[in-house]
Amino acid sequence: MKRFGLILLCLALVFAGVIAYHFYDEQSRLASEKTASDEEIERISSEIADLENEIGKISSEMANLEAAALEAVLAALGIVDITPESVAGTIPGSITDDLGRIVTIDEIPQRILSLAPSCTEILFALDLGDRVVGVTDYCDYPEEAKAKPKVGAPFPGFSMETIVDLDPDLVLSIAGTIVGQLENLGLTVVVLQPKDIGDVLRDIALVGGITHKGEKAKTLIDEMEERLAAIVIETAMATERPTVFYEVDASLNENKPYTVGFGTFQDDLITLAGGRNIASGRSGWYEMSIEEILNANPGLIILEDYQYGATPEVVANRSAWKGLTAVKEGRIYPIIDSNLTCRPGPRIVDGLEEIARIIHPELFEE
Repeated sequence: MKRFGLILLCLALVFAGVIAYHFYDEQSRLASEKTASDEEIERISSEIADLENEIGKISSEMANLEAAALEAVLAALGIVDITPESVAGTIPGSITDDLGRIVTIDEIPQRILSLAPSCTEILFALDLGDRVVGVTDYCDYPEEAKAKPKVGAPFPGFSMETIVDLDPDLVLSIAGTIVGQLENLGLTVVVLQPKDIGDVLRDIALVGGITHKGEKAKTLIDEMEERLAAIVIETAMATERPTVFYEVDASLNENKPYTVGFGTFQDDLITLAGGRNIASGRSGWYEMSIEEILNANPGLIILEDYQYGATPEVVANRSAWKGLTAVKEGRIYPIIDSNLTCRPGPRIVDGLEEIARIIHPELFEE
């Protein structure tokens, strides 16, 4: 029995030794594989880091190219160095408004009166709503503007009594007889009367400088310039530039509607959007006869007066217009929200994009 027990003990020891050997061998194998795996992970991590560095370099180069392209486009449009500092200088001080008037600003304005919807939109876009003491009857954007005291409108007229009672230390206005009337009352008036998108950007910079909202103005201008350049780059790739008739108002005479000529920001919008304005031979806003329109035979018609009943169907049914190519081909398009194109303020780039999509839908397909 003792011999048998010894034999069993020996067999157990041998078996344990075999198990221990295989366990040690497996541990060694796993350790070796782990080392190889760690080396592989390190190699892959290194390659990923190299790729990330390369991507960073490419991204930086692309950012530089985009910045150069943006600068080139803006320079071509004459939009250079538009900042609150370059436009407004130091306030308190003197500035030059859009009529070339030298206006002295004695202190940073705290009670601002807006006499145009475009001026109101600029003020609110610069977070100056709390300083706005009054607006016109037509100022409906943003929503907060509707709650401000109203001072009338160019037609039928402004309430001078209300304006005086509001005691503004700065009035922002478009050109008109009201400017002289307010100055005679001793009020400080700055006229914002832009002729193109560049002027709109300068006006934003000017208001930002006057009100010490320079950083906010610069951020807004940068955003607008970037979007503007992106749209212009798209439309520059168009293979053709269709002729456009842009109707502003035909309520008085459908055969002699008001349109936009050279020196208006709408004319600038049409050009930047890749079209050719048939009315650009004359300046300003004027009535264009149906004979002139027929002679120019525009490829498409854009209706800024759509909100006032001038639908594509109405235009197509005008008897004298039926011979136009745009009418025959059904290329009559409404501006759904004309405030985007008729108010030279922060949303003017939205208006540009809408017109560009009308003139060149093929460039903006989703």
